[in-house]
Amino acid sequence: MLEILIVGLVVAAAFVYAAWTLTPAATRLRLARKLVASTGGSQAAGALARLAQRLEQAAGGGAHCSGCDAHSLPPDANSRQPK
Repeated sequence: MLEILIVGLVVAAAFVYAAWTLTPAATRLRLARKLVASTGGSQAAGALARLAQRLEQAAGGGAHCSGCDAHSLPPDANSRQPK
């Protein structure tokens, strides 16, 4: 009985992962933002709120990548074409 429960949980997790991965980015971002709002916003504490915030960042809703300074460089510095 325990084996059936574990297999069911693994299959359910794989389904959720596949559905999330194959969903268009705009839809993932919209769903992630709704999840963040339903857990109390970006300042809320708790495991579900942290998960919602991570999902939002993974969906493209974060401010920017951590450690990447490309957003602050002048436009010509971002190009990789030789002069």
